[in-house]
Amino acid sequence: MDVIKIVMPEAKPGEFALPVMDVSGVKRKFLDLPYVEGSTLKNQMLDIYLPDEGDGPFPVIIFIHGGAFWGGDKQDTQCIYLMNGIRKGYAVVSVNHRLSMEAKYPEPVYDVKAAIRYLRANAARYCLDPKRFAVAGNSAGAYFAALLGTSANVAALEDQSMGNPWVDTSVQAVIGLFGVYDLVKQSQFTEDSEPGPGGFKMPNFADQFTGIVCREHPELTSLTWPGSYVTKDCPPTLIQGGTADEVVPYEASPDLVDKINSVCGPGRAILHALEGRTHGHPDYATPENEAKLFAFLDSVLK
Repeated sequence: MDVIKIVMPEAKPGEFALPVMDVSGVKRKFLDLPYVEGSTLKNQMLDIYLPDEGDGPFPVIIFIHGGAFWGGDKQDTQCIYLMNGIRKGYAVVSVNHRLSMEAKYPEPVYDVKAAIRYLRANAARYCLDPKRFAVAGNSAGAYFAALLGTSANVAALEDQSMGNPWVDTSVQAVIGLFGVYDLVKQSQFTEDSEPGPGGFKMPNFADQFTGIVCREHPELTSLTWPGSYVTKDCPPTLIQGGTADEVVPYEASPDLVDKINSVCGPGRAILHALEGRTHGHPDYATPENEAKLFAFLDSVLK
């Protein structure tokens, strides 16, 4: 989209810089809003982007970045998957959360739940429709999106001292792209993976996120699975996964879809299998796939 540009920030010697979004062309935006009472942490802030015109209230796409639970940022390029929402009558929100070197499960879940409460409590201030919240994410961000969809108002997954304790944390639609969902399967998948170029082997980020060896504690780790919290109130959910994903186990995607549909009835969750596609494959970002994402969102929220 021409109002959003991708730029490469200058890196200091010895540092690695990731591309970020240049949002200077977005007319109406609110950046670095703290969503936890009293917090000044960058990883407990969010950004709101509004359509150029109109008073709303706008349906909302809340995006949670990926990064193996230990990386990523709300202003990096991952949000580009759905930033065109501001041209289609949606408000787009990009959320940070504490990373695995700062906090362990369930504390980052507390963060994203607090972000939902903040947005709903302040919906009128930012021209948001509190009855039309969609949450989306890619990779590790898809994990949070799925869990937000299945576990609305589950007390064990909220820290209401973070603010707005009276506010509902339900969402009305979920999108997950090449997501991490089952941390037991993820732990084993990473453990079994072969080293990449140069002999690099990805750290076991599921274990880092939880602070335990997930594959050795399946009963305990089952409490982290979004499928454990599905009720008949689970919102419409769209899951996209590449069958040749080398970073996350593809089978976790149909497993979650099957669980939602077994409780809610056929069609509540939809699976788009991208045959032969790898993690974050360019096909996720094509205009054709963007059209599929917004067709789903429009069908639910408009």
